[in-house]
Amino acid sequence: MLYDISAPISAEVCVWPGDRAFRRETTFDRSAGDPVTASAIHTTVHVGTHADAFSHVAPDGATIDQMPLDAYVGRCQVVRVDVTRATAIRPDDLTETIRTTRVLLATGTFPDPTRFNEDFAALSVELADALHAAGVRLVGIDTPGVDLFTAAGLPVHRRLAEHGIASIEGLRLDHVPPGEYELIALPLRLVGCDASPLRAVLRPVPS
Repeated sequence: MLYDISAPISAEVCVWPGDRAFRRETTFDRSAGDPVTASAIHTTVHVGTHADAFSHVAPDGATIDQMPLDAYVGRCQVVRVDVTRATAIRPDDLTETIRTTRVLLATGTFPDPTRFNEDFAALSVELADALHAAGVRLVGIDTPGVDLFTAAGLPVHRRLAEHGIASIEGLRLDHVPPGEYELIALPLRLVGCDASPLRAVLRPVPS
């Protein structure tokens, strides 16, 4: 059994305001008499469910092809966080003890991947520090950003990069019960890029 925790990528999926929306075009089309159908896509690398590289905020940070792959595969914990919209999640907002080195936060504050709402919840710098102290290597969230929409200078992005904590944004976790899973969410080997879309899945592990 697998839980697909990726947002569908199509022309309907929203992207960060001002970024490049998804567009597909056919370079060959069987319906037009070509022997095959082949497509080209044009979009931001931050489309849908995606992993940010450290180079997204740090000039000398690792690009997505340089990020350690083992951060994106392995035991993880899905944690539901009961916070209101536009809240920076603090360590005491987590009601569960972190038991794994990968943590996925389900806030429910960005319910529709086709409609961008600016008042989603995100991490606080204090939570980034607490996750680092707990030995976390990767954090994911079901919103478009680990920083609040209004955050100036992306302080959480920068703190995660300083701590060497990989991040995933835009997860779909509404159908996933809290608990421990195996995460498989490999980024594409996009040389020099600052992010990559993911096909992220969770596999239940024996209790």
